[in-house]
Amino acid sequence: MFNRKVINYLKQWKNRKKHKPLILRGARQVGKTSAVEIFAKENFAQLININLENPEHGALFREPLSLQDFNQIIQLKFNQKIEEGKTLLFIDEIQNSVPLMRLLRFFYEEQPNLHVIAAGSLLEVKLHKASFSFPVGRVEYTYLHPLDFFEYLEAKGERILLDILRNIQTGSSVPQAIHDQSIKLFNEYMLIGGMPEAVKTFIETQDILAVNRVYNSLFTSFLDDVYKYAPDSKVKYLIHVIENAPLFAGQTITYEHFANSAYRSREMGEAFDTLEKTMLVNRIVGSKETALPLVPKKKKAPKIIFIDIGMVNYKMGIREQLFNIKDLSSLYQGRIAEQVVGQNLLSLVHDQLVPVSYWYRDIPGSTAEVDYIIAHKGMIMPIEVKSGSSGRLRSLVEFTKRTGMKIAVRVYGGVFREEAIKSGNVSFKLISIPFYLLPRITELVDSLQSKSSP
Repeated sequence: MFNRKVINYLKQWKNRKKHKPLILRGARQVGKTSAVEIFAKENFAQLININLENPEHGALFREPLSLQDFNQIIQLKFNQKIEEGKTLLFIDEIQNSVPLMRLLRFFYEEQPNLHVIAAGSLLEVKLHKASFSFPVGRVEYTYLHPLDFFEYLEAKGERILLDILRNIQTGSSVPQAIHDQSIKLFNEYMLIGGMPEAVKTFIETQDILAVNRVYNSLFTSFLDDVYKYAPDSKVKYLIHVIENAPLFAGQTITYEHFANSAYRSREMGEAFDTLEKTMLVNRIVGSKETALPLVPKKKKAPKIIFIDIGMVNYKMGIREQLFNIKDLSSLYQGRIAEQVVGQNLLSLVHDQLVPVSYWYRDIPGSTAEVDYIIAHKGMIMPIEVKSGSSGRLRSLVEFTKRTGMKIAVRVYGGVFREEAIKSGNVSFKLISIPFYLLPRITELVDSLQSKSSP
């Protein structure tokens, strides 16, 4: 089991004087159960784990019940006694029991000192299907994504390098040897991805073909899940998106005839809506805004980010012979680079789904597009993704001209540096962040902003 950064968030939740039952959201197989088990082992005397995919557990919670009923079931069937402050109650795949979903509000109201975590990979889909919603203000949410690059380094035991990367400061330079080693490991992360089972398999076997078998199994489980939450009439659309979305990762798409199908816009749009609830895909919407809030343009073609870069590369046909290539810059071209950056942006925080957009200006003779924009501390952070160690900045210049933003970000394969950019009457500070520092992108921008403030 790997240490995950969400565990630090769970510790903060535990130590609050007032806490609510916590809903841990994430796609299937991103490591929700393992993270909770590590957290429980380090912070509680006992863990009571109710797994509602286990038929024996599920049968116990099919009918409405009170807190008293629940406590009696735990003592009789699990042979455990709930002790507030000492017990962590974990309800896994909670979407399979509406009675337990309803009971969460009573944990908050009647047993506020009990620590309760509920998780579900298909939670939002089941809630929508059942027309059920959790009582407002009585639960809170956190989100888990595949491993980011820093988590990958920790899983591999690269703690010295990780400590170096975590302590790089704005205004400093990265030694060439550290840069080269970091790029090499990031290339590896690109191929293996951040799905915990794939990472574990690679660390243990160093066999990319064994990792491919993991990917194949994961895709099979995603496809099997469709039958659990979709009517027969919708299954074919969902399967089509799961099988083809990885091939369009990092690209803008249109729903009409998506992936050379005969399916119409409405059918594909609804399929993407559903799969976004399962957190298998994310749609990065376009925005023309030059000031907050970032209002999305629904009619603008969305950009697709699939759950994990390793799964994307698997679907695109990455195989063992690519693993030993020293320079994988060709894999960074366009959509692959945008996929890995988008995936890491989405995993920056745990208490919300990060609203990521892309910016565009679509006027005849004056088009421009910035790959990503996010709202951060009252400012719009523009992020341009470059495949190599250089590249033109025309769209960033256009964006800063129209917004007045004084800081912009380039994510690329080059070294970490800051520079002043001046183009005509436009001037701003550009922070160039190598791919391997993606997990610190907002922190580094904050540091530069602090230094730039009068």
